[in-house]
Amino acid sequence: MHYGPVPRPRPDRWDFTVGGETLDGSEHRLTWEKLTELPRIEVTADLHCATHWSVLDNHWSGYAARDVIELFPPADHIHHVVVYAEYGYAANVELEDLSSPRAILATHRNGEALTSEHGAPLRLIIPHLYSWKGPKWIRGWEYHTEINRGFWEERGYHLKGDAWREERYSHQE
Repeated sequence: MHYGPVPRPRPDRWDFTVGGETLDGSEHRLTWEKLTELPRIEVTADLHCATHWSVLDNHWSGYAARDVIELFPPADHIHHVVVYAEYGYAANVELEDLSSPRAILATHRNGEALTSEHGAPLRLIIPHLYSWKGPKWIRGWEYHTEINRGFWEERGYHLKGDAWREERYSHQE
């Protein structure tokens, strides 16, 4: 499921940006080539949607989100991250969640490369959060000191989105 059109793959134009309040105050970019130099990881995890469906035991492979955080760390006082994707989609996540050893910038699911419909070339998966917190077609993130609600959070969804606590809607905050 997704909102809006599916982007066409454009690897020659793809990059990953880390900005906002970085430790050195600079905006950083990773090309696809540089991203693929990171060590690959594998995570087996469920995918939960706030609309009450789940896909169990997915085998994700890709790159650890925390490896990108280590490359381009946030300023010391940062707790919030706005994750951006194609077409201006954004989701707010806590730095602690993005730093989880299970948070993965996925390129493959169950041994198959992600299709465009499923988020290729890169999709963020944070297994303990609902899927809207892990955008398809991710293009980067920004570190923030203040809470900035993303696309679904502005439309009444929960700021945290913990699937195990069933944090679906903002009235639960």
